[in-house]
Amino acid sequence: MRVATQTMSVEEYIAFEETSEVRHEYFNGKIYEMPRTTDFHNLICGNIYILLRQLFRGTNAGVFTENVKMRITDEKYTYPDVFLTSDERDLQSRTIKKYPSVIIEVLSDKTRVYDKTDKFILYQKISSLKHYLTVEPEKPLVEVYSIQEDGTWEVETFTLTSETINLTSLNIELKMTDIYQK
Repeated sequence: MRVATQTMSVEEYIAFEETSEVRHEYFNGKIYEMPRTTDFHNLICGNIYILLRQLFRGTNAGVFTENVKMRITDEKYTYPDVFLTSDERDLQSRTIKKYPSVIIEVLSDKTRVYDKTDKFILYQKISSLKHYLTVEPEKPLVEVYSIQEDGTWEVETFTLTSETINLTSLNIELKMTDIYQK
């Protein structure tokens, strides 16, 4: 269960995070400390980061990991594990991004329910978002949520290391073997 550690304004939160040694998410005036991660979590995040960097080398896309803050609304800020943005408006700030096209969360026992429910509901408010991936770090299991033309979200589940994930709106493929390379 997530417990707020403090209450503050958005401006106070942004200033606080610049000097804090621990990351915090911000929701409606309250900050929540981010849980620590495991080595598998870190390896999976690194693998995905490297894959996306290679796929988007030579483009204006930026791939970021868990230390870059993302603004969902004026009252909601998170630290996705990995995300991709190609929107030039995201060049305006070096610490806060607003227009991701892909967000990836690597799950943990402490974040699994939150990432798959409340956080996904929040992420759906981001108009630039095309794909949301949740990744189990301990076993091959990736769920890919993709927005459809009618505005609904469709999910595909991948459980075999021989499978390839197609993110059609970005014209890219991610191999499960590359995501789970250890």
